[in-house]
Amino acid sequence: MATKKTESEEKETKKAAKSTKESAPKAEAKTSATKMAKKEATSEAGATKKVATTTKRAPLMPKTYFATEGTLGEQWKLVDAAGIPLGRLSSHIANMLMGKTKAGYTRFADTGDNVVVVNAEKVRLTGSKWDQKTYYHHTQFPGGIKSQTAKEVLSSHPERLVQLAVYRMLPRGHMARKWFKKLRVYVGTDHPHKAQQPEAVKLPNLGYHN
Repeated sequence: MATKKTESEEKETKKAAKSTKESAPKAEAKTSATKMAKKEATSEAGATKKVATTTKRAPLMPKTYFATEGTLGEQWKLVDAAGIPLGRLSSHIANMLMGKTKAGYTRFADTGDNVVVVNAEKVRLTGSKWDQKTYYHHTQFPGGIKSQTAKEVLSSHPERLVQLAVYRMLPRGHMARKWFKKLRVYVGTDHPHKAQQPEAVKLPNLGYHN
């Protein structure tokens, strides 16, 4: 036969039931909180993965810029050749004609400036080059070789000293002929390009007074 429970046992069973009922919602809240935390963690991880996948890797080499004709704009430069050695003068003029003085220099494009040279008869040659430096040309006839010293060229055509020096410092090819057409050399200080308002260029100090 089943024994009847005493009052103390019944009270203990009721207390145990109440404690289980009270602990159940707390456990459910804990599990829900853990689930929400897990969901947030997974969502953050997925977002970081998406960001990592969408960001592109930086290129190994930057893109090379090539200027086209007319993009940099042609300028007019004025150079005074008085008292400047011929070689140093012509090297700077060649760089300006080719566009090497600009940041967007492109070797196969015409990005240079127009250069006006004045006082070509006052160019300087060091040492005894006036008598030793010889210029040759041929008349295209048999035995038609002709020669002139630098002093003779200065007395007859002073602008040719600068023109020949600059042309021989340009690289050979069709671009050199195109660049050379932008050079204007004049005797004296007067020139017919005042309408273009050429900018006077102060050449760097290379051991001579400019």
